[in-house]
Formats: sequence, structure tokens, C-alpha cells
Amino acid sequence: MREDPELLDPPGSGHEAEAAQAPGWSRLRTRLARFEQSAAGRYWAHLSTADFMNSSFAFAALAVLSAFPFLAVTSSVIGGDIRRAIVARMGLNADATRNVNALISTGNHAVATLTWISAIVLVLGGIGMASTLSTWYHRIFARTPPKGLLRHLAYQAAGVVAFTFYISFEVWLFDLVRPVGGRGLIFLLTFVFAVLFWWWSTYMLLYRQVPLRRLFPAGVATGACITGLGVVSSFLFSDQVTSGQKSYGPAGVVIALITFLVGFGVCLHAGAVFGRMWNEWQDERALPENQSGR
Repeated sequence: MREDPELLDPPGSGHEAEAAQAPGWSRLRTRLARFEQSAAGRYWAHLSTADFMNSSFAFAALAVLSAFPFLAVTSSVIGGDIRRAIVARMGLNADATRNVNALISTGNHAVATLTWISAIVLVLGGIGMASTLSTWYHRIFARTPPKGLLRHLAYQAAGVVAFTFYISFEVWLFDLVRPVGGRGLIFLLTFVFAVLFWWWSTYMLLYRQVPLRRLFPAGVATGACITGLGVVSSFLFSDQVTSGQKSYGPAGVVIALITFLVGFGVCLHAGAVFGRMWNEWQDERALPENQSGR
């Protein structure tokens, strides 16, 4: 007895359902392919290749464990206060500032009780941060680090010293100009100094393998991202710090600081990837001109 095909393949199921869904899947695949070929898609692909989110979380953890103690001690030695640097960077209000001050000491006690072993550990922690950033930039710009341990240590140690003076100088300058220009002038200065510092730092962390002029777009993009993070932080992070303190105590303040540091790591990735893509775009534009000129 022959079975009725309508019973075997009722309407709205099986092949008909697949046929109905096929155009939708085809359009989706087409849109995904277009996105992957677009500038935004290529930008996202570069960020994903750099593993920017995992790297940013690792950066935040390393900063809390290594950078904060190092900056606390070095800031105290040169007459500064790491808490002022944190408050200035995040644009915190008075309540959030009190919570940060209650969480972190000035570093004066640490300096008074500092031993040679602890000093070496602090320096190695700072160099470890510089080494991590150097690894990021080499991965993003597809460069192989040159050989030579002493050369690496020299560049990384110089970067640690430069970063310490960069943060300390910014805090001093912000305190000086805040009564004159307010937040607007602070954000402008943040952008200018971030561009200059990260432009030069990228050049040094890549061990001068990439010409300085080709790293300027990365410096501008990094400065813009860091300034944008400062603007967002000045409006949002004060409430996050105070609410974290009320809900979880000091742990809530630490969570807010880590969140900011994760954002800072993302900014460094985003700026470097933009700089690489800008150079690639310029090279693609110059290629037809060179061929036509032959």
C-alpha cells in the first residue's frame, strides 16, 4: 500500500520549513560576511585576535597587585600621593574620594618599613607591567621582540620610571589648573598628555621596531579613548564607588577600581588596534598610486 506523501511531509514542517528559513539564514550569512569585510568587522577581528577582554582583566589584576603598591611607594618618595592620582584619573567626587582614602594608605609607612627584598619585588612588579604591555603591542602590531634580556629590562625599566613621573606630573598639573578651567580643561590636558605619553611609550615598548611617525595614530586614538574613559568615569564611577562601599564595604571600592582598570586596558587595546588599521589603510591607498607611477 502506497503511503500518502502529504501525510509523510505535512505543510509547515520538514522541507517546507527549511525552505522557508533558508532565505533568512542566507541573508544573515550575507550580512555577517559584509560586516567581516567592513572596517568595523576588521577592527573587531583585530581586537579579538589580541584577546583584548581577557588581557584587560589580567591587566587589572596585575595593576592591583603590582602597579598600585609600586606607585604608592614611588609617589610617596617624590612627595606625591597615589590616592590623589586615582581620584584625579577617575574624576571622583568628595564622598568617593573619602572611600578611596579609607581603602589605600599614602605609602609613607611602606617607605619607612621598606626593605631591600620588598624594594626588589616592587621594581620587578613594575617591570612586569611594562613587559605585559610590550607583549600586547608586539601582538597587535605583529612584531617579534628582539633578543637580549638586558635590552628588554632597560626599556621596561625606563617605561616604569616614565609612567611614574607622567602620573605624578598630571596630578600636580590638574590640581594647579582645576580652579581655573574646571573639568573641561582637565579633559583637554588629559588628552594632550595621553597622546604624547602613549605615542612615545608604544614606540619604546616595541623596541623602536616601528617608526615613530607610524605610531602617532595609535597615540591619538589611545589618548581619545583614555580621555573618553575619564569623562565616563567622572559621571558614573563616583556612584559606583560609594554604592559599593555601602553594599560590600572596602571590597566594593576594589570592584569599582578593577572595573576602571579593565576599561583602561580596553582603551589601550582599542587605540593600538586603530593605529595598526590606520597604517594598513594608508598603505592600501598608497599601493595603487605607486603602481600607477611606474
